[in-house]
Amino acid sequence: MCYHDSKDFSISDLENYYHYNLEDRLKEDWSRMYHENGFNHIPSPVVLASNAVSLYSWGLIPWFIKSLPDALKLRNQTLNCISEEMYDKPSYRDSIKKGQRCLIPMTGFFEWRWEDSKGKEKTPHYIYLKNQKIFSVAGIYAAWTDKSNDQEFLTYSVLTTKANKLMEGIHNNKKRMPVIIPKMYEKDWLNPELTKDDVLAMCQPFDDDKMEAYTISKLITSRKESSNVPKVLEQVDSGMLF
Repeated sequence: MCYHDSKDFSISDLENYYHYNLEDRLKEDWSRMYHENGFNHIPSPVVLASNAVSLYSWGLIPWFIKSLPDALKLRNQTLNCISEEMYDKPSYRDSIKKGQRCLIPMTGFFEWRWEDSKGKEKTPHYIYLKNQKIFSVAGIYAAWTDKSNDQEFLTYSVLTTKANKLMEGIHNNKKRMPVIIPKMYEKDWLNPELTKDDVLAMCQPFDDDKMEAYTISKLITSRKESSNVPKVLEQVDSGMLF
């Protein structure tokens, strides 16, 4: 599943790509992330149907969660949503049925290939699009309010689908990949009039001929060094991982 991505873009990059309005908070608080770990729940840009780009945190918290401890626990389990199940799973079905779909800008994402049957030896890869620096991954979003202090949490989940040929070779244990929305269909994904069949039809594996991947170092899982640095994106030979 997709729990790690790269958002190696600036505010002006987003403006040039989407031609949407960027909220003042985003302009003040956002800085590029070479490696985003979803479990850190750092607010990052999402594109909404209102043609606005706002900051939401990764890990969807549905409206019905009762307490903050429950909310913080659940968001670690809702980083990804299996698109084939989103209309049925309680955590996601209200968001998707209300048309709360979003686009999540990325420049790439990270996945690990299992080199043995139990995943004790894994090789990290960086995956991106060949001719498109920024691309959009399909997401769903929600707003949850902590009733103890009225604090609002804006959150989202990444939608996943079955892997294409490229991703089958990399994410070889679960064979999944994020739902990448082709640029020509980005506004369609945000269209509130889409039917259930329309939405499901868009959650398909992306064309692997338009994607590339390479192995990276194990800096991405280092506990001693920050992985949110340009070096994390450097290509290394799979036999020289460190």
